[in-house]
Amino acid sequence: MVGLAPENRENPEEAVSSSAEPDLSIVIVGYNSLPELGECLASVRDTGVCARAEIVVVDNASADRTVEFLEREHPEVRLVANGRNLGYSRAVNQGIAEASARYILVLNPDIVVFPDAIDRLVSFMDAHPDAGIAGSKLLNPDGSLQYSCRRFYTFWTLVLRRTPLGKLLENGRTISNYLMLDFDHEKSREVDWVIGACMIVRRTALADFGGMDERFFLYFEDVDWCYRVWQSGWKVWYVADSVMRHRHARESARPGLSKQLITHGLSMIHFYEKWGKAIYGLKKYRRVLTNSVLLISDLVAINGGFGLAYVLRSSLQGLLEKPMFGISVYGTFLAFANLVFVFSYAFFGLYRSSVERERASDLILRVFRATAVAAVILMASTFLISLTAYSRVLVGAFCVLAVVLTVTLRIGLRKLHGLVRAGRFDLTRAAVVGTDETSRRVAERLLAHSALGYDLAGLVAVDDGERPPGFTVIGRLEELPELIEKHRIGEVIFADPRVSHDKIADFLLKARRSAVDVKMVSGLTGILTQRAKVEEFLDLPVVAFEREALLRAGAGIKRALDAVGAALLVVAWAPILVVTSAATLLGRRTGPLSSVQRAGLGGRTFSMHVLNHTDEPSGLRRFTVRHGLSVFPSVINVLKGEMSFVGPQVVAPVDPATLSLRGRLRFDARPGITGLARVSAAEGKSSADELAALDAYYVQGWSLGGDTKILMRWLMQCLLGWADVSVEPGSSDDSGDHRGR
Repeated sequence: MVGLAPENRENPEEAVSSSAEPDLSIVIVGYNSLPELGECLASVRDTGVCARAEIVVVDNASADRTVEFLEREHPEVRLVANGRNLGYSRAVNQGIAEASARYILVLNPDIVVFPDAIDRLVSFMDAHPDAGIAGSKLLNPDGSLQYSCRRFYTFWTLVLRRTPLGKLLENGRTISNYLMLDFDHEKSREVDWVIGACMIVRRTALADFGGMDERFFLYFEDVDWCYRVWQSGWKVWYVADSVMRHRHARESARPGLSKQLITHGLSMIHFYEKWGKAIYGLKKYRRVLTNSVLLISDLVAINGGFGLAYVLRSSLQGLLEKPMFGISVYGTFLAFANLVFVFSYAFFGLYRSSVERERASDLILRVFRATAVAAVILMASTFLISLTAYSRVLVGAFCVLAVVLTVTLRIGLRKLHGLVRAGRFDLTRAAVVGTDETSRRVAERLLAHSALGYDLAGLVAVDDGERPPGFTVIGRLEELPELIEKHRIGEVIFADPRVSHDKIADFLLKARRSAVDVKMVSGLTGILTQRAKVEEFLDLPVVAFEREALLRAGAGIKRALDAVGAALLVVAWAPILVVTSAATLLGRRTGPLSSVQRAGLGGRTFSMHVLNHTDEPSGLRRFTVRHGLSVFPSVINVLKGEMSFVGPQVVAPVDPATLSLRGRLRFDARPGITGLARVSAAEGKSSADELAALDAYYVQGWSLGGDTKILMRWLMQCLLGWADVSVEPGSSDDSGDHRGR
């Protein structure tokens, strides 16, 4: 994973002292390279290191019977057989995770190891404790020197290496400097990077610079790895007296467009998007760029909506009494409308920083509100100007079409940006401050939720010596301002409670010019709802809490809406229930409904109506559950006042006094047919703690707008078949048998 070191299977120091553990693990990744792999393994066996080394071969779904060959000819090899080609970097990380030795030698299958080459590499690493990665001297198949150690790329290096211009200046200074032709390759020395065909890695150093970055499917993964080695304070060495032969094809450099060239180009973009200073500078102003794109999109939608409304009004000319004037008459009105819409969108937060990660339901509701305000202003303006020139039908159609086009274009941009991020581009590089359990959990979630667009640089230790297994530690808290520039950090997340507020405030003052976003995971989040705000009080900054939402007035409005909606649904559902009841009574002599005991408002027990599940699962039953139809019987509970359409999870009877404060909060509101916890569970959040926290957040921060968003999300899940929220009779599960996708 990006930013993570492969998990240490054993303590490295114990591995050194224990004779049962090998000194060296050899990791080879193969993909349709059976002849070369066979020769490579034979050369390794001939060196005699197999007796004290383990060999791990990761096969990326080769179609040349590599797996069968290894099982038959090399039973000593530990085989990892992937079902599909996962890419070189990910496969290497798989091999490292399987390895247990203090040194890990990563070899390409087209390497032939010369006698004593591996022993000399290991001896070199023992003699140079500052070496994080080292590479052997490589020879071409004809015995000539292969320039396997390089200096880091520059812009002109790329131009000359990847364009025809390089042929004209093949022996120029730029290429010579890049290939390090200016030093004697018979001597060992520190270098910027070594090619990934042969790299020996010190396991204890992996905690500092991590495994290979898996966004690099192939190419540039070795450059990135070595770059991070230098950043973490370790060194990269070229070892001249360790010699191997490498069949270096350089397929990406062949003329013409090829899959290898495209992959190489994408990897190059990944590298410079990750480390390039110019791109990092642009990312600092991502908010400005994002808002500029959104503004252009909105202007296109607004003016496009007006154009379509004008065409629609013109087509109705024969049906309406008032004449239709030329579009030039509306020039002033259209300019005014653009200003009204844009200012209304800005007022309702459609250009705020987190808009990129906003849910579609939230976006639709926000656009609808902003457009409603803009429509009122525009319709009112038609009373202040000549009625003979302006058509209110046109204005009304314009506002409706503006909503539709704005939402469509914005969702389209979100989908496009999602595809870009799915390709691991335009990521926000984040650092998590802390090494405690909370910090590690935050880091794990950043990695798990790739759609959020985060690239985890690593953890920042609060105290010296902290190295949690499985995570990269990029530095200490005192070094954070320097780490931001060094690791191209775009967002800092304070998660460790040991970091005092004074230290966070001090960092914010120092980092004002770094243009980084800052988040803080706090124990106060259990009580900080959207109704909490920072304000001045007695010349002091304080956090102010507005009164809780679910008091008498708010609860009364919510209950009235529930009753009206439930009554309408019961009337509409009654004929279906009568027919269903008759059919089930004739067929199996049982009614279509049953009930299950659940805890409601204040912890009081009530009978929740559900579909009768005494029969074996059927296709029809699965359909009704997946599409949310199974919750219809609970509408009766809503009508009776025992439930609400939107609310906390329905749970089995329990004594609220035995629960924590957060656990008791859900009983301050009627349980819901759907709710924030349920729609989140269907979207992948299944942790009991997460769902309980969402219930508490919902109760504290209830609003009609929030209920509307939740209903929109739930209806979308019903349409997509994700609303698996059935309740089994007799279930004692505290979550009410909520099942996500």
